[in-house]
Amino acid sequence: MIYENALELLGGTPVLRVRHVLPDPRSRLYVKMEGFNPSGSVKDRAAFHMVEEAERRGELRPGATIVESTSGNLGKALALIGAVKGYRVILVVDPKTTPSALSYAVSLGAEIDVVREPNSAGSYQEARFDRVRELLAAIPGSYRPDQCVNPDNPGAHALHTAREIIDDFPQLDALVVAVGTGGHISGTSSTLRRHFPRLHVRAVDSFGSSALGFPFAPYRVRGIGNSWVPGNLHTEFLDSLHLVDDVEALSMCRVMASEEGLLLGESGGAVLFAALAYATAHPTETVLAIAPDRGDNYLAESYDDDWLRAEGVAPEELWRTRAEALRHARAPGNPPAPITHAPAHAPAPAPTVWSLS
Repeated sequence: MIYENALELLGGTPVLRVRHVLPDPRSRLYVKMEGFNPSGSVKDRAAFHMVEEAERRGELRPGATIVESTSGNLGKALALIGAVKGYRVILVVDPKTTPSALSYAVSLGAEIDVVREPNSAGSYQEARFDRVRELLAAIPGSYRPDQCVNPDNPGAHALHTAREIIDDFPQLDALVVAVGTGGHISGTSSTLRRHFPRLHVRAVDSFGSSALGFPFAPYRVRGIGNSWVPGNLHTEFLDSLHLVDDVEALSMCRVMASEEGLLLGESGGAVLFAALAYATAHPTETVLAIAPDRGDNYLAESYDDDWLRAEGVAPEELWRTRAEALRHARAPGNPPAPITHAPAHAPAPAPTVWSLS
């Protein structure tokens, strides 16, 4: 098949059935591999849809500057979009951003602005947001996608990601997704709930994240977790929450690589651990986990024992076999719990925004 530009490669990501890391022969555990998007992550979907909608509304004009805060993958997606569409792209990042993600973005012409100090609460995210506001004020006609509150972020997943899942699965019992900015999980689950009325949606977040109102504490896993409650997170679409710690997430990355041949990013390790824990408790259900990105960005870091030691993680603490993964999945450090509190935000945008038609 011949395509006209790199952005046409977006979507249609494959779903792979897990064959070895299973709690029961009856288990049906699948992984949707968002790392097959053109810049390597699920963020391509939201970035493209946000930019296209901003163009349609006249908020983003030819030759303008896109400014956004990112921990890595959204920056890669925006850098690719900027290269194809001719926008200047400035990415505000912090020291946790992987060097490979920065190299990718710079290679495509993006400019990098590094925030080197967290705010008084220890949050790099809030410090990045402050810097984005400074740049927007200084650059006439600049545009911020603002992925955490922009309804076009969940809209992308309600319209496209969910449609792909519906096409692939005649029946689906559980969806396991990272919380992130809230857009991916809220948009996908809002549509899938209408198609699969009994669907259980399990949210996955880092232990230490404040995205669902818990006290913030530092964590090492990147691509997941927040120091505040994102505006695109709509808990009325969620059923349960699994807070995954660093060792569980990083260990699952190693296990999926050695047992299944899947090289996942750190957040993907967290999602797969939560999915395995769900499948352990519900062995006859069809479970889909969405892996946000590939492990390529982390080969010299979380997949490297020397880097882990330098970061204060003893590689010896990580488990690496199917048997160990199953043992921990049966008794996770932070057992999943129902989401019973009221939604933190107003209901999601009107269904016409997220319609499948």
